[in-house]
Amino acid sequence: MRKMTKDRALVGVVTALALLVLAVGCGLVSDQGRQEAKKKVEAKGQQARQEVNKKVEAGQEDLKKKVDDLQKKVETGQEDLKKKVDEVQTKMDDVQKKVTDLQNKVNELLKKVEDQEQQTQKK
Repeated sequence: MRKMTKDRALVGVVTALALLVLAVGCGLVSDQGRQEAKKKVEAKGQQARQEVNKKVEAGQEDLKKKVDDLQKKVETGQEDLKKKVDEVQTKMDDVQKKVTDLQNKVNELLKKVEDQEQQTQKK
């Protein structure tokens, strides 16, 4: 029984020492691990921010190019539209002039017909 008590005591002491070493070791490793983990997380966060910033800048440049292209297309479209409107206006002016000329000729013809009717009635 005495041997068992000695063995139990020895096992208890070894267990206590193991727990003490484990607690002390974990505390130190834990602090170092935390610091290393914190540094890694900060480094990864910084890297992620840099990558995001690069992507945002690239996206902004692409967007600016697209906006510039669209502005050029709009300006070109406006110029084309203005030219077409001017062409249509010119054609309308030509048509109006022809209509006016035709109206004048019809009026002249009507006047001649009227004059001839009057001459015929006088005879």
